Amino acid sequence: MNITFNHKFGHQEQGECFVFDCGLTDVALEEYDQALEQGFLITVRAGQRHWYQCRSTRVATRDTNYSLLTGAAVMTAPLPLTEMDHIYTAYCYHKKFRKYFEVGEHLPEDRFIEYRLNGDFVAWTKLRHYTESAVETCLFVWDYAAPEARLGDTSLGHEIAWAKSAGYQYVYLGPGYERSSQYKARILGFEWWTGSEWSRDVERYRWLCKRDSRISSVSDLYDLRTTA
Repeated sequence: MNITFNHKFGHQEQGECFVFDCGLTDVALEEYDQALEQGFLITVRAGQRHWYQCRSTRVATRDTNYSLLTGAAVMTAPLPLTEMDHIYTAYCYHKKFRKYFEVGEHLPEDRFIEYRLNGDFVAWTKLRHYTESAVETCLFVWDYAAPEARLGDTSLGHEIAWAKSAGYQYVYLGPGYERSSQYKARILGFEWWTGSEWSRDVERYRWLCKRDSRISSVSDLYDLRTTA
């Protein structure tokens, strides 16, 4: 039996991802791939992992040809939280997002990639290892001190190339909601979870993201019951 969902709406720009969802409990390690395949991802709250259902997005690495960057490396351990949080603060200020992510909240299997320009620590990504075939880029932040570097674009290509070289079949990109998530549709091998299947209909995905950002009231949410 499969449980199906219809991911019509969600918000994530001004706080932790808000969706109408259904969680999973007591998921065994051997069931992780199955949970991912059904649109579930892990978030961390108070040091505990929680599986949540969302308009999950991912990349099939077999359909990509990105290259590794210089100046990027997997950290053996996270850098001091003050340095990481400073970059996250600058990122939220630039994007006009509300800070909701706790920099110190991570799981033992999480890894971090640091990015340096001219030797300076300017950006980082948190990677979450699920299984031998799946990894998630949970969060990428940078300080925008050198916008011409376009790290927001090139870092993801680097992470996909790294994951492909490491043997991962899928790189999960987190939930896909609101206008700020439209860029994911440009990525090679992009797929998104509709609630019942994985789709490559990028126009439909972009349309849903745009509509997410237009929802601003309970009345708007009510209207979604009768819209496609």
